[in-house]
Amino acid sequence: MNDQTSPKPFVFELDRLTEYSEEAILDEIRRVAAVVPDGPLTTTIFEKHSRVGRNTVARRFGSWGKALVTAGLSERWSEQLGSPGAVQAFIHRMTNDEIIGSLRGLADRFGKSELTVAEVEVNLPFGGQTLRNRWGSSRAAFEAAGLSVTNHGRRYTDEECFNNMLEVWTHYARPPQYREMGEPPSSVGGKAYVKRFGTWNKALAAFVDRVNADPDNLSPEMVPATKTADAEQPLDVNQGMGRDKREISLGLRFHVLHRDRFKCVLCGDSPPVNPTCVLHVDHIVPWSKGGRTIIENFRSLCGSCNMGRGNRYHD
Repeated sequence: MNDQTSPKPFVFELDRLTEYSEEAILDEIRRVAAVVPDGPLTTTIFEKHSRVGRNTVARRFGSWGKALVTAGLSERWSEQLGSPGAVQAFIHRMTNDEIIGSLRGLADRFGKSELTVAEVEVNLPFGGQTLRNRWGSSRAAFEAAGLSVTNHGRRYTDEECFNNMLEVWTHYARPPQYREMGEPPSSVGGKAYVKRFGTWNKALAAFVDRVNADPDNLSPEMVPATKTADAEQPLDVNQGMGRDKREISLGLRFHVLHRDRFKCVLCGDSPPVNPTCVLHVDHIVPWSKGGRTIIENFRSLCGSCNMGRGNRYHD
């Protein structure tokens, strides 16, 4: 019997785009940026991996830098420019239409019709001051771009910051980096964390302290005994803890996901491998059938495996 693995079939792909619309070129720039995720994205690197030439990009958008900004990849251009002075000079040369195009491109990248100043400052080379200088207010700039304004000047609560941190941590299956807080699925920029906690590392430490302080993380064996008039009796996990609420606390969710290595325990899918994967913390024995809110009764499931499960169990 031949145990050798069959060779993978040859797949032929065109080395050029089938169309050269602005959106097709922007998608190609984003694709190459994902292939080469670190450092400045230069035209030399782009042409090595791309299916469209840099001259075509420059003709369509005016310059390589403007194309990167429109694609929502201004940080890859800022790294290439180097000095703050060069970045400011680049911003000064941008026309109002180019700035509006950058705002729209960022909103498209996030998949929404609204932006915050914090999202602009994290993801684009310019920020609120540029918008105020050009349009009088950031709100007017957003409206000129056809975007809604949300969370303008908003201060997030600790709980909102921690819940967002959990979502991003799950997405990468590791502690997120500061720059990643300005990208989906994050809805709270890194600057908001620094303003609240002092530094990014302190924000990470505050999140870890928060999840570790959650008493719902304890298993029944770890719960302290309760004292009665006659003697100490172990806590009945069918009363009080586990039956006092159905909601899953932030700390408990994190510990379940971490225990399961941020993967679906049934099919093995995970967000770092499949960005469309969304993990859920699921009752093994459903709440409606007496299941308890304790770590042993939870598992991580992807949306596909969890869909339609209802209140069945032992799948």
